[in-house]
Amino acid sequence: MYSFIARQPIFDREMQTVAYELLFRDGMNNSFPDVSPEYATSKMISDQFLCIPIPRISGKHNSFINVPHQMIINGLSDTLPGDNVVIEILEDAVPDDALFSAVKSMYGKGYQLALDDFTLDSAWDKFMPYISIIKFDVRQKSQDEILQYINRNKPLLKGIQFLAEKVETREEFELYRQAGFMLFQGFFFSRPEVMKNKCLSQNSLSLTRMMIEVNREYPDFLAIEKLLKSDLTLSYKIMRYVRNMLFKTHGIIQADNLTLKEIILFLGCNELRRFVSVATLANMNSSAVTELYHQSMVRAKFCELISGKINNASLSYNAFICGLFSLLEVILEFPMDDLLKQITIPQNVTDALCEKKGVLFDILHLCLCYEKLDWDGASEICQTLNISEFSVIKSMQAATKWADELSLHP
Repeated sequence: MYSFIARQPIFDREMQTVAYELLFRDGMNNSFPDVSPEYATSKMISDQFLCIPIPRISGKHNSFINVPHQMIINGLSDTLPGDNVVIEILEDAVPDDALFSAVKSMYGKGYQLALDDFTLDSAWDKFMPYISIIKFDVRQKSQDEILQYINRNKPLLKGIQFLAEKVETREEFELYRQAGFMLFQGFFFSRPEVMKNKCLSQNSLSLTRMMIEVNREYPDFLAIEKLLKSDLTLSYKIMRYVRNMLFKTHGIIQADNLTLKEIILFLGCNELRRFVSVATLANMNSSAVTELYHQSMVRAKFCELISGKINNASLSYNAFICGLFSLLEVILEFPMDDLLKQITIPQNVTDALCEKKGVLFDILHLCLCYEKLDWDGASEICQTLNISEFSVIKSMQAATKWADELSLHP
């Protein structure tokens, strides 16, 4: 499955790239498709920021993301990483009390906010202490209108950077640079570039069950954990999500020892519902589970079962995650070590998947030998782990049956 995104550079006064605006696309055609803004933003969050490693999208630069009015109020934009994303409040947003409260809250969490295609309306005055950037559309407003507004409101706009967008000529660039603008965007510099990335497809039935469970009056966290363990996409995305949350709330970058159960307890009902809301909105056109997903599930269950047979039940969870994520590199076509940096994951899982060492790697390697019909290799690992070859066969049969049943009844 592929995701598409267009990015347009944002330049400084020296015409150096300092950020990218990210624009939703549903194919290589470089135009906004006939979808709602809510769907476009949710799909971008789900496919890009909860799936694709951030360096692949914008490198070391910030990303500007359009977020519709209601999504800001509902807190869904909080799923974005606040340290390298600028939230753009769209020109059709209503500057009401609900939006004002949400903007203040996001500002308090460290987000940068921008007013996109700013209308010069005085109703936005009370928002200005919480705004970092104002984007002026130079095609919609004349330079006189824009500069008169800025000069009339200098105390109010103190500390805010001005961005001239839709700049199409060098003359326009020079005019706004001389007027004190710090940021620039438009066809004069660069047209949006469409990027195509592999992304994780989502099992619709599994997601539906998750949505039902988290929206119960008293959600069953054990049932939620079971659903997450049965779905590669949700497992990976919730780990990305909780990593963002830990950084925003506690400044924690590494949280590698959290299990799925602990992640669920840390997030709580409200954050779980928010996470599932984004995943659900982005899932309107997802494809069915592929063979690689099925194989990931088989590996996960096999590794879990083998960990129990070597009298090391404490490895059970980590062995499951090791098998579940073992094909991420193939699915997303991105180096495994970079993928695992984006999520919270135990160190021994990282050692197995990236360094090919440790008992978890031995268990995974046993699974790989079985898949390749490498009976000599499998026999050697069985001796190392002190388990019978017959138990390996039974474990693979049980794991395959479990994965088959998940595919039929998620």
